[in-house]
Amino acid sequence: MRVDRLSAVADIGRIVNLDIARQQIEGGLVFGIGCALGASLSYGGGLPSTARLAALDLPLLADCPEIAVDFLESTADPVDPGELGVVAVAPAIANALFSATGLRFRRLPLLSDTL
Repeated sequence: MRVDRLSAVADIGRIVNLDIARQQIEGGLVFGIGCALGASLSYGGGLPSTARLAALDLPLLADCPEIAVDFLESTADPVDPGELGVVAVAPAIANALFSATGLRFRRLPLLSDTL
């Protein structure tokens, strides 16, 4: 399975730096793709056994989809967009899979053995 395109709209209050806010959302979306499709830490004895980020099997730049991020205009206090994109990806991919297959994917990683 491959994610070809992601779109996101965020309300993070008054935007202090548009480029950094966009990068934060985009980075969260890419990390969320990895988490939704199987990139995860493994633990042994209560400690992570994955010592390097490269071992997480995160998406490579060549695997990243086209990403479109828009922001709502707001005069509210600024909010950190750091991890905002991560939480939105798995439900979005699960809904796309449901539309394509008619199957509900309710566990992470989405394409695990326990559908």
